[in-house]
Amino acid sequence: MRGRVRSAVIAVSAVTALATGLAALTGCSSDGPGGSGGGPPALLALPADLDAEAVAGGKQPAFEPSEVHLAVGRTLGMDVRVAPLPHGWRLVEGGDTALLRRDADSKQSTCAPKTAGCGHTVRQSWTATAAGSTTLTWRYVDFATCTEPQNPASCRTLAGKEVRVTVG
Repeated sequence: MRGRVRSAVIAVSAVTALATGLAALTGCSSDGPGGSGGGPPALLALPADLDAEAVAGGKQPAFEPSEVHLAVGRTLGMDVRVAPLPHGWRLVEGGDTALLRRDADSKQSTCAPKTAGCGHTVRQSWTATAAGSTTLTWRYVDFATCTEPQNPASCRTLAGKEVRVTVG
């Protein structure tokens, strides 16, 4: 009985996390988060690793691009899960630096000490500095195929996600 309850809790947690991540990826903001209405920063999250692996395996369609509208001075944040896995998300195109300034990454969650295989979430952030349009691109890559460990472009791409940013 305890095993079934635990499995149900894990399943509900996974569905909740997936729904939250997908909802964050679909919208376009103008007066909402990060838009010209003065609200909080725009915040997105990359799809879960299992979703990216489903795309890579042909079990799910590719991830649609997201659209974000920011006023100059507003911030865009992207939450990226980092785990010691053979696959993971890597930023491969950081957008036009004349429009977006890359801010320091910040750790959003951590693992308990000595937790095997545990990952954490890092928030990558950009501040809009000038009007225009640019695209940020992440790739879900296979680290075992990288010819240059620090260069995600040298790894086999399994899935991708674009965020199209309009500033103005």
